[in-house]
Amino acid sequence: MNNMNPREIRLRVWLIAVTTLATAGLHWATPAGPHAWHWVHLVGVKLYLVPILLAAAWFSWLGIACVTTTVSALYLLHILLDWRGYPMVQAEQAASVATFWLLAVTASWLFGRIRSALEELRAAHEDTLTALASSLELRERYTAGHSERVRDYSLMIAERLSIRDPVELSNIAAGARFHDIGKIGIPDGILLKEAPLDAGDWNEMRRHPELGATLIGRIPFLSRARELVLSHHEKYDGTGYPRGLSGGKIPLGARIFSVADAFDAMTTKRPYREAMSLEDARGAISAGKGSQFDPSVAEAFLGMPVAVLAEIAARHGVRHQEAKAGIG
Repeated sequence: MNNMNPREIRLRVWLIAVTTLATAGLHWATPAGPHAWHWVHLVGVKLYLVPILLAAAWFSWLGIACVTTTVSALYLLHILLDWRGYPMVQAEQAASVATFWLLAVTASWLFGRIRSALEELRAAHEDTLTALASSLELRERYTAGHSERVRDYSLMIAERLSIRDPVELSNIAAGARFHDIGKIGIPDGILLKEAPLDAGDWNEMRRHPELGATLIGRIPFLSRARELVLSHHEKYDGTGYPRGLSGGKIPLGARIFSVADAFDAMTTKRPYREAMSLEDARGAISAGKGSQFDPSVAEAFLGMPVAVLAEIAARHGVRHQEAKAGIG
């Protein structure tokens, strides 16, 4: 339940409520006792199990207990009214309530085991992803921490843009982590070159978004991040690569990432140049609005305090003079 957003929680509660009321309506609408439609009455009793199973699949034990209590109360009330004056029949019918609670406990345990197994699988995936992302740093050591900084900058921008969808945020985080993974396919003579790249070198280097997209596109749970990896060097005015996309044709995650990536590249030292100050890099981002960067994304980024940017950088291995001087 912790991974669900409020809208998803409301939708699931609504579905359980509707299922419970529909079941109670069907059960109550058909009279008890032998008659031509008695089978409908019996089906209604069995359908009470559905909301219990839904609660077990979606919520914690508290949610399951609330749903099972409601179902039990509706069922018992019907027994008291329909079988008034027949205490033995009422007692026999009421035994079904024990079935409701037995199912609730069993389903809660089983779904809990499934969630635990999925969490262990997710953690294993995270470890694999970390190892995969770190493999590039073994070759390109001066970019150590780059993907983590860009991921955190990107998620901060997304927050300022009021992006709350967990799936979209997860895609942005994954895309940021693996945006340069395609550089694994770039020869060392180009990737590690300390002099400025020539035209032929750049032609080779510009292949890395497509190489990276091809690589992670083969991994099902990373497939949605593929577009960010493929588009992270596109520019808002259409002069980027590899597809020359412009404006809103560039995926939003890639437009967010573009600002974060450029800022981190400017503010970290490379073999062929020194790092820019945070304020100078912010000025360059401002100057690039409408050409390299989406103006609304750039504005969201520029609204972030310098101290926050410095703290993110420091968290992943880069200390800036502004942070040391207490500026921002």
